[in-house]
Amino acid sequence: MKPRVRYVILMLGLVVLAACAVVVAAGSGLLVKPTATSLTRLKEVPEYDVLAWQAEREREIVREYGVGTFTLGKPYVVLDPYEMNPLTALVLFETEQPSTIDVTIRGDDEHSTFSYRIEEPTASHQIPVLGLYSGRDNAVLLKSTDGSGRTETGTVSIATEPLPPDFQTYRLESSSPEQMEPGITLCIACFEHSYTCILDSQGMVRGYLSNRRMAHGTSIVRLRNGNLLATGDEYKQVPYNMSSLWEINWLGKVFREYEIPNAVHHDMTELANGDILCASNAKDMFESGTREDVAIVIDRQTGMVKQDYDFRAILDENREPYHHFSPGIMNPPSVDWMHMNTVVWDEHDASIIVSSPIQSMVVKIDSATSAVKWILGPPDGYDGHSADLQEYLLTPAGDGFEWQWCQHEPMILPDQDGNPATLDILLLDNGQSRSFTETGSVPPEKNYSRGVQYRIDEERMTVRQVWQYGKERGSDCYATFLGDADYLSATGNRLMAFGGQLRNNGVPTDGIFVGVLGQGSIESRIVEVTESGQVVFEVVATGNEYSTSAETYQTERLALYSPGSFDYRLGESRGERVGQSYVCVQDTDFSPPPIYAGNLGVKFNALHREDNRLVVDGELSWKGTTYLLGRAYLIFRSTDAVRVFAANTGLNSRFFASISLDALPKGVYQLSVAGAIRVGNDTQSGTLFSGYARTEYKVTKE
Repeated sequence: MKPRVRYVILMLGLVVLAACAVVVAAGSGLLVKPTATSLTRLKEVPEYDVLAWQAEREREIVREYGVGTFTLGKPYVVLDPYEMNPLTALVLFETEQPSTIDVTIRGDDEHSTFSYRIEEPTASHQIPVLGLYSGRDNAVLLKSTDGSGRTETGTVSIATEPLPPDFQTYRLESSSPEQMEPGITLCIACFEHSYTCILDSQGMVRGYLSNRRMAHGTSIVRLRNGNLLATGDEYKQVPYNMSSLWEINWLGKVFREYEIPNAVHHDMTELANGDILCASNAKDMFESGTREDVAIVIDRQTGMVKQDYDFRAILDENREPYHHFSPGIMNPPSVDWMHMNTVVWDEHDASIIVSSPIQSMVVKIDSATSAVKWILGPPDGYDGHSADLQEYLLTPAGDGFEWQWCQHEPMILPDQDGNPATLDILLLDNGQSRSFTETGSVPPEKNYSRGVQYRIDEERMTVRQVWQYGKERGSDCYATFLGDADYLSATGNRLMAFGGQLRNNGVPTDGIFVGVLGQGSIESRIVEVTESGQVVFEVVATGNEYSTSAETYQTERLALYSPGSFDYRLGESRGERVGQSYVCVQDTDFSPPPIYAGNLGVKFNALHREDNRLVVDGELSWKGTTYLLGRAYLIFRSTDAVRVFAANTGLNSRFFASISLDALPKGVYQLSVAGAIRVGNDTQSGTLFSGYARTEYKVTKE
């Protein structure tokens, strides 16, 4: 045999042996198995606990304050002390005698000037300053008054940064402050593209939450103790199912974190005993096949879910009205048939009122038995499986009556007519399609939204329309989704948020999920009117060159300062965590790939350890491009163990996970992600890209 032929055969043999070695190594997992050396080159997942961080931040402020001498005339000023609201500050100083403090934040006019008093006399002062303007020097006037009536005054100048470039733009259309309900206007955003903020009577931003992962897409409630209750910053499923609630103040101090395994979305109500009624999900929502169709009651002391109301057993989940809430995904793993967006407690008869915009239903049930009492909504489509609900439908009475369609936020009003048999409800009638079928639907450019007040006679099972505003504005106020309508008790005015106005070159559209994914323009219009319909405040929110999202989920008119929310001393009260964290179960059916392969990209929006739990918010991509559908698995590999967890799936290949590290034996684990991306909008067909990517992180379990 010629030398050259022998050489070729030898080389082919070596190639075959190398290929066999790779196959053997892959089969044994050696190609993805970390070594003690490779693990040392990885970064440890960072520790972060908002409660621990805030406690240390308070101690830091106290230490810095302790090295100087500060008076009312020359105080110590901490801007945005909790890095939550850049338009707030803490002002610290001493007075010779215990004194009360009057605070005035000077505005552009008398109506935009905020004043409040710190009533508790003390000689060591920690004064919250709320309602600063952005991008300017703010004049804050302080006046102390001691027990003998002696006063001292001073002015401190507090400079703030401009609003972020992608902050939504507010355009003031009308303002008559002397006719408006007193207070600030809270504007709650729905998606991460926008900011939750507060406005003054001139439509100027006077506070905002810089953490856009919190207080979105769900009500913000002022509790009886003065604190605010809002969603925390941990997702269970995009875009607004959140697995934690935060009890906070306007500085951003978190007094209590409630961990909710069911997740919370859209709405919550504080009950008379302090418990919290929330719109939620089945605890096993990723296995149940449906979502956003359960109301829960959270024990205020323990944070545990003590009761749930599953509306699959109360209504008909198979009823299918025409609507625009569907993301257009075929064969979805969970169906949003109800989209519960309100839970209200009726103290008159211990009942619960919920709103389903997809079904165009407002439903009242008995809280003890879950029995339906009545259904407010169009009578179409109550046949077949829904026929047994016909007896609960309210019958229209009176002139000028119109049904609501795809409504938001029904609110029980104070007694309006002195009749104990009637119940008045105010809600936002979004008006989406105004038809049970596509054939009869109204196009968006010819549609309208409105605030509407209904009077329900619960004995006669009838309903009258007694007030409305918005129809006369036509498509100017049309909002396909989002928004609310509030009755303002001091003036009798109504405050409405026409919250999700989808626009294409100024023309109304109904493409909700184009807006949800940040690919279209969402505007909103906030209007306060008197009972006679006179506009006394109107603001239009629009996007800009950095963000096209300017939705408003809800608005509320609140007092800026609530005394009970600031009755604590720095460093003396760390926030507490109650409830039960949601955690992903270990996946024993998925076999981790034996080799890192493919063009899978992984980006983490959040990745940290909280005590003995790993919290993950990430995105998959394929060759740098994100797709609508994706699936991710988190894989933990040590030198001698492997554990796999299936992450929860969101849209645009987003994934979320909450993993108890108790599931890992002791050791150091390399974190990697296996994933699959589906091209198109069908979860069960179409091109599938799959890959396996190693991250730069490790997790140490001691």
